[in-house]
Amino acid sequence: MQLSASQNVSSDPKDLARSVAGFLRYATLAGDRRFLQQVDELDLSLTQLKVLSHLYELPVAADGEEPELLSVKQVAEQLGISLPSASRSIDPLVKRRLVVRREDASDRRVKRVRLTSRGETAVRGLFATRVASIEAMLAEFTESEREKLAAAFNEILDRPEINRYCPRKGR
Repeated sequence: MQLSASQNVSSDPKDLARSVAGFLRYATLAGDRRFLQQVDELDLSLTQLKVLSHLYELPVAADGEEPELLSVKQVAEQLGISLPSASRSIDPLVKRRLVVRREDASDRRVKRVRLTSRGETAVRGLFATRVASIEAMLAEFTESEREKLAAAFNEILDRPEINRYCPRKGR
């Protein structure tokens, strides 16, 4: 179904999904060139990018506290990938010092992982690039279009399960 410029988007999930997918495709093609270059420079596969992004979402440790480490099994389960796939994706990230892997204190068979400061910096840089590309794209929109988009996002971002993925200020 091709939408014309004057056609309104339906709130029917099937129709709305097509429109949102088209918008995301436009946003990716219109401004993600630098983001994709950075991913390439870091030599990241899609799964590795997902692992880094997921580990970045872990709560920041309070001063003097040990940061939360996830087991490789938890990473696999939470990302919906196999344990071997998670392990194969994490190995190069450890070698590049983007992720640290440690044995679990109570069970040496369990390996736990978290981002290193280098990994934090890499993910923060990727997110900053993505935000900048979207900002440039939105600068091409009219003020009215931006206001309407902002109004829609204000309500949607009230949902904590969505809001948690917005890049955090100061991190």
